[in-house]
Amino acid sequence: MADQDTLPSRLVHLDLKGAPLCLSYLEKVLPLFRTFGATGLLIEYEDTFPYHDDLKTIRAPHAYSEDNIKDILKLAEDNNLEVIPLVQTFGHLEFVLKHQQFAALREIKKYPMALCPSHHDSVTIVCKMIDQVIKLHPQVKHFHIGCDEVYHLGLCEACTQRMIKEYLTKDQLFFEHVRNVAKHIKAHYDSITVIIWDDMLRYSEMSIILNCGLGDLVEPMVWHYLPKFILPASLWDNLSAVFPNIWIASAFKGATGPKSVITNILYHLDNNNSWLDTVQLVKRKFKNIKGIAVTGWQRYDHYAILCELLPQGLPSLAICLKAIQQGTLGPNDIGQVAKELKFLTPIPFNPFISPEIPICEFPGSEIYQLTIEYVHTEAAYNELFALDGMTAWMHEYNVQRKFINPVHVEPLLGRAISILDSYHSLDKKIQATFRHVFVDGVEEEWRACFITPSIQRLEAFMEKARSLLYSDPETALCEEMNVE
Repeated sequence: MADQDTLPSRLVHLDLKGAPLCLSYLEKVLPLFRTFGATGLLIEYEDTFPYHDDLKTIRAPHAYSEDNIKDILKLAEDNNLEVIPLVQTFGHLEFVLKHQQFAALREIKKYPMALCPSHHDSVTIVCKMIDQVIKLHPQVKHFHIGCDEVYHLGLCEACTQRMIKEYLTKDQLFFEHVRNVAKHIKAHYDSITVIIWDDMLRYSEMSIILNCGLGDLVEPMVWHYLPKFILPASLWDNLSAVFPNIWIASAFKGATGPKSVITNILYHLDNNNSWLDTVQLVKRKFKNIKGIAVTGWQRYDHYAILCELLPQGLPSLAICLKAIQQGTLGPNDIGQVAKELKFLTPIPFNPFISPEIPICEFPGSEIYQLTIEYVHTEAAYNELFALDGMTAWMHEYNVQRKFINPVHVEPLLGRAISILDSYHSLDKKIQATFRHVFVDGVEEEWRACFITPSIQRLEAFMEKARSLLYSDPETALCEEMNVE
């Protein structure tokens, strides 16, 4: 069981990749974060930061302006929330390396994910990114430089030749790049503590960790998002031999599938409870476990579509932070969260099996309700196209031969009409709700990924069914009144 002293910093991760939040929405939710028990924000801007000069190519069309960043920092300050920027500096650099201007920095020419640590401009570019972010965050005390999931490492010609010439391993290539980036921050901003993700150290042997040269430069943030932990048993001894201070990272949303649109609160609560148990087991190995980042991923990477949106995950965030802050969660605590989020019906800990749309009123609750309604509609849609009538009696072979029995097709058409009406209703709600939470473009993407393909498939099926059932379109419309 943990308490506030065990995890003094409780950070809410804002993943803004390609979907920045409106300032008016942040103005509403940041006070809630503080109420939930958060002490800070871990902000992953990616391409939404206003990079400029020779980095302006990185900046997305919908990126924040410099004044927007200042407004976000003021909102955080007003709510007593520390801001920690997160800038990827090794892996997950698709938002940089996809541009022709920076393509020469790729470890593998055709893959824009990882930076080549042997290219003479690699450290220069990421340090310029860091400098521009810090300039707009002059009060920052911690800076996260990412460095997770560097899947392409030591593979290009420059790296392989260097490894042979200098007798380096892939681990040593990784460590040197991280050291160079961290040393830049230490040299120019000596009051800033550098944080990295832990996973590139996670399976290294003790002897390798002892010689990484990072102990006085960075603090690892150990991330794990599963309810049941599968971290290596040696991890804590290995890390504590070099790093006196560490952080941990759980998840409140965005860790159960790249296309998932609603949040399983129970799954994430179990993950956070597992972290609380683990902290009690390992905390004596370290001088400090400085805090926890409760991550809320919005995309799995730069090229992935959107997964769970922030409003959908807010009840999960509130419950997870309450558990972290208090070390336990009772019925009264859940009731308090329900009151804060104005739930008039019980909070569904597993909305996948909840038959009703919850009644609630919090910033973005319309999107929370809409995405649950979408999942119900999607379930009906998937069930329709899995029916025997669809897969057997409306098989493409039969359709091409016009060999169908109306007794099987008419009920399918009726169900398709009803489901299509539900999708059209959702489509209208999206237009009315997204604009109050996200900048322009997010609504269009969500519709194109989750609504439009289903509408198009339904319409294609209905056209096909009508052509088989009725020779006269006018007759079709009249007949469908009876089908429904």
